[in-house]
Amino acid sequence: MRQFYLLFRHFILLCLPLIIFSCNESTVDPELFGSISGTVKTSEEAGSLPMEGVTITTNPGTTSVTTNSDGSFNLSEVNVGDVTVNAKKEGYTAVSIPVKVQEGKELVMQVIMGIAPLDSKIPDDITYVSPLDIQDDETKLPNKVNLVWRNGETEKGDTLRFDVILYEGADDAEGTKVVSNILDTTYMVKNLKFETTYLWKVVARNKQLDEVEGKKWRFTIEDYPNNGYLFVKDTLGSRDIYSWDLAENHLVRLTKDGGDEINPRISPNLKMIAYSSNSEDGKYHIYTMDTKGKNVFQVTNNFPVEGNNNKGNGFVWSPDGEKILYGNKGGLYTVNFNGTGESTKIDNAPVNRHFTDCDWTDQFDHHTKEKIAVLTQGEMPYDNEIYLMDPNGSNLFLLVDNLEGTISSPHFSPDGTKVIFSLDSLNEYDNGRQLNAKIYSVNIDGTNFVDLSGDDKPAGTNDLQARYTDTGGKIVFMNVLNTDKGTKSIWIMDPDGSNREKIISNGEMPDLYNP
Repeated sequence: MRQFYLLFRHFILLCLPLIIFSCNESTVDPELFGSISGTVKTSEEAGSLPMEGVTITTNPGTTSVTTNSDGSFNLSEVNVGDVTVNAKKEGYTAVSIPVKVQEGKELVMQVIMGIAPLDSKIPDDITYVSPLDIQDDETKLPNKVNLVWRNGETEKGDTLRFDVILYEGADDAEGTKVVSNILDTTYMVKNLKFETTYLWKVVARNKQLDEVEGKKWRFTIEDYPNNGYLFVKDTLGSRDIYSWDLAENHLVRLTKDGGDEINPRISPNLKMIAYSSNSEDGKYHIYTMDTKGKNVFQVTNNFPVEGNNNKGNGFVWSPDGEKILYGNKGGLYTVNFNGTGESTKIDNAPVNRHFTDCDWTDQFDHHTKEKIAVLTQGEMPYDNEIYLMDPNGSNLFLLVDNLEGTISSPHFSPDGTKVIFSLDSLNEYDNGRQLNAKIYSVNIDGTNFVDLSGDDKPAGTNDLQARYTDTGGKIVFMNVLNTDKGTKSIWIMDPDGSNREKIISNGEMPDLYNP
């Protein structure tokens, strides 16, 4: 036992210094704080005015604060000892003041800031970041591009501002200043033209208005998308034709000549678009253009598209794409698509009637046979009927009689067994306002009258301008509030009226094809 106590005593004697050392090492001095408050004013030359929005920081760091409207600031917890107070604001020379903070005491100070001198250094050359010049990267870009550049070092207190100039091809000598006097070194340009090579440059300037122009860089926009949706929408008070494939950034405005460009119709070979425009003399004439909105050509001259309640709507391509059929008051005419020759009258409307809309098919009752459907109309919009006839005007057949209400937009099914149209039996007779227009189909012999809009059409709206897609798999049409004041929208549905779906929220006069 005695031996055990001796060993224990030696162990205690050996460990005691270590225990004492550990206790001394774990001692931590408490953090000690004071506070700093003050005001920031401009120099006497600048009027000794209180400065709002000055950023106040310290070194060693504490919380950053910003001065109030009276120039005051307060830093509530600052470590004691030597501290540097920093004050910064754009346009003024930065100030750094060394102070000593004492425990539990508030240090009150005043900061005076002078207006920064004009920069005497000309801005450095602009360094472009993206997109890369096509010499280094030939990748075609979407029709919105983020331009990014760098500016060089400038003197203390200076802030560079930038202009961005965009050139539409090498022949555009002047360019367009798309943005001016910005501080950012990035800018997004949008709605660029497809299949176009752009040049761009940046101009930098300092406060003294010394300028440096960057060199021109180039980038190319992607090819035109295969847009299968043609439609019209209101653009700042005029109606214009657009194409779209419903993908982001692929919406293309095809017309911009002022007035109304309406009723786009794709040609049978899918290479041209016929449309009507009143931009020249206020009367609607037929024009053609390619699917990119180029090579515009006026087709009609002596006989415009006009008649009772006909506002440029009544025309259609012949099945072979060589002619265009249209109505001019009581006459039904064909004209060569390239405008050569004279318009040829193929039929006269019944007495006191005008031709206001038409369709032309080369498939009739499952056979290869050409047939024309025409809408004739009296003076009032609700006084109308649909006829079928041969291309030379013979074999006239009354398909839809003068029903109660307004009839519009006859269109053959691709197999030529049916005709669809809109009918409103609740229109206001005094002004022709339609209250509940629906899409109907009828067999080419006048039987099987079917309501395709059914109960799925929203109450208080009209379904109008219905057309089969070129494959017949869908019907595309326009829906609008019956007040005629709401936004027009484009919808599709199955040929039996099911699976109704809105595809374009702002548009009318649709034509849908497969490019």
